[in-house]
Amino acid sequence: MRRGFILFALMLGAAAGAARSVDAQQTAYAAGAPSLDSATQAVLRREMSRAQARGLPVEPLESKVREGQIKRATPARIRGAVVALAVRLDSARSALGAASNAAEIIAGADALAAGADAGALRTLRTNGGARDLAAPLGALAQLLASGVAPRRATEMIVELLKHGVAPREVLAFGLAVEADVGAGVPAEESATFRLRSIQSSANGGERATAIFGQQTGGQVVGAPSTGDAGRPKRRP
Repeated sequence: MRRGFILFALMLGAAAGAARSVDAQQTAYAAGAPSLDSATQAVLRREMSRAQARGLPVEPLESKVREGQIKRATPARIRGAVVALAVRLDSARSALGAASNAAEIIAGADALAAGADAGALRTLRTNGGARDLAAPLGALAQLLASGVAPRRATEMIVELLKHGVAPREVLAFGLAVEADVGAGVPAEESATFRLRSIQSSANGGERATAIFGQQTGGQVVGAPSTGDAGRPKRRP
């Protein structure tokens, strides 16, 4: 599943997940999945309790446990994955500030997992101000996962923030780069092309056209998922 769609789901569910009780957290991940040994359950309870006490979202930790169980991972690997994710969530919140919301923290942790550092998250916060950074952080993670260098990816997201690009379009930017890379276009070449298209747009409608493509005769031309029109060409 693409990161953009995952982020949308997290943005919708984060608030509800953060409000669950510790007891509910302890049982939610175990339902319908292979049982975990007592030592692993103790570690997971501790991590869930610590996360809640620190004001961190616990839903991604629960999801990580479920993922490990579905994949039949060993208890040790599940414990390690959950502990590592808890560290990333804490690091993301520290970098983004205590006022950051659950969706921002989750997206920040995703960006850290993709190769960003705390400095990149702080840079986005500085340039984004009070703006919700869930979408920009999600797009940063997409760029990094697609192969754009961390420093360049951060600079590009900062440019989008400076231009006041809407969250939906920011995520579309990351998805477009991901689609281009899947079609064989080098990551940084795609990202540079897409960014310049946005920068040259005079208004929001043109900006959306630059990312999604143009509607012609009932068919979208240049959209990431519908061919090569509107994207940089793959090198021979």
